[in-house]
Parts: sequence; structure tokens; C-alpha cells
Amino acid sequence: MGICTLIVNPSSGGEKATGYLDLMKAQLSKMFEEVTVKETEKQGDAMQFAHEAANKGHEAVFCMGGDGTVNETVNGLASAGKNVSFGFVPLGTVNDLARAIGIPLEPEQAISMLGDAALVDLDIGKVNDRYFVSNVAAGAIPEAVEEVSVEQKTKYGPLAYFMEAGKALTSQTMHRFRFTVDGETFTQESPLVLIALTNSIASFENFMPQAKVDDGKMRMVVFKEFNLLDSLRLLPQLIMGEIRNSDTVIYMSFEQATITLEDGDSLITNVDGDEGPAFPLEIEILPSFIKVYGPAAT
Repeated sequence: MGICTLIVNPSSGGEKATGYLDLMKAQLSKMFEEVTVKETEKQGDAMQFAHEAANKGHEAVFCMGGDGTVNETVNGLASAGKNVSFGFVPLGTVNDLARAIGIPLEPEQAISMLGDAALVDLDIGKVNDRYFVSNVAAGAIPEAVEEVSVEQKTKYGPLAYFMEAGKALTSQTMHRFRFTVDGETFTQESPLVLIALTNSIASFENFMPQAKVDDGKMRMVVFKEFNLLDSLRLLPQLIMGEIRNSDTVIYMSFEQATITLEDGDSLITNVDGDEGPAFPLEIEILPSFIKVYGPAAT
């Protein structure tokens, strides 16, 4: 049955993560001979714990936490380069990867699902020296996301990000980007560049309806200059997943891209909800790189 590691972020889910710990340990004890539990205390702990478990030959690594904990755990596994399965119980505000895979957002249901879960292939992305499972963004919205407080997330949930994003797009700052996408180069001024691996972005599960977790492709949306009226017209399209090339948007699917800033500005990037690397960005997809516990096919 092997050994697994369970990584718990005790501050996730309104500090309710430890309340589900016994239930999770009981479930994993049915699946593995031994369960090692690690609790995070600071940023980077989940990545370190996952990396160590992989190098010790553990069969699987699970985590309980939000998108940041999931991202760290995957980074630890990916950097180790071992064949280790991954599972998680979503306890965050947004939980995009859980939505994309179909993992229940209710913790008890997510834990129960593991009893007859299937291992499914999962593409992950790499941006510079970091890995991601959901999205990379640069421009107005990442800067706004940094301003979202814990109190706002607790009160409004995913809507807190949406509210700040709306404010950001009405007071946009343009930047000149150079893109080389699957070998083709172009430049574009834009207030926001968004790269998505899955269909769910900021909890909107129809944002990229054509995106699958194992299709070997990423999607890029480059917003052109647009005014408030354009923003209001685009909003329903974004929510309903009807993004297409237009006067206000460049949309494409791709496997590898290099993005540089041509105007000398400094610009915040965001990777899976946390601050990302500085420009230039080297982005690539790693198809079916990891196996993750998801709902069994019906």
C-alpha cells in the first residue's frame, strides 16, 4: 500500500483545516500503509515537505489548503522529478484546480471522494523557474489582487477578487509587450495579459470552457486598450466563456511563449493567486506531468 505524506496548512479554510485532519487521516489510512502528517508554519514549507516526500520514495503526497498550498505542493513534487501521485482537499477562497478537475468544494465530500477516486493526468505549466497549475497574469488585475485583504476574502469570497479586478480595469495602465508564441513574434500594448491552464479562473468555471486539464495546451488572452464601455461589454463574454479574437482581445492556444516588457516598466505578475516572477517570462506546458486523485469516471 505504500507511504503517503499529508501536508496541512492550518490557516486555510478560516483556520478550519485541522478540524478535518482526523477525517482525512482515517481516509488515507485505508489507502496507504503509513501516513506522515506535516503542518506548514510559513511560506515555502509545503514545497519543502512535498520535495522531501518525493525524494524519500513516498507513493503519494496530499495537501489540505488553498490555491497557494496546492501550488507549493506541486512545485515541490515537480522539482523533485519523481513519479509521485498528488491529491488535495480544497480549503481556499477560489480553488480553481479543484473546480477544473471536479473535486467537491465541500471538504467532507472531497475527503470521501478519495475512497473511490481515479488517478487522472494533469498538465502543469512552468514560468521561469516556477511551476503552476491554473494561471499566470500580468498587469492591472495582479496588481489589484495584491490589495485584497484577508477580511475581504472572508466576507466576499471569490467576489473580492472580482471587485478589485473591476476597479483595476477602469483605471488601466498600458504596457507594451513583445510576445513570441510557438515561434511567432508580435508586439501589443495591453493593460492585462492572462494565461490559463484550466477552464476555471478566479472561480469562474466557464472562463475557458474549451480548456481541459490534460489537453497539452495553454490559453492566452491579451486585452487591448479599451474603455469602460468596452469593459462592460466584455464582462458577460468573460464570465460565459465566449472569449474570441476581437477589437478588444487577442486569444490563442499555445504550448510555449516568451513575454518581455518593451517599455522598461516594472510590472507585478501573479501565479496561481500569489506574486510571480519578474519579466521576461519564459512559459511552457508540461503535458500530463503529474497524476492527481480526482472523481472516478461515471
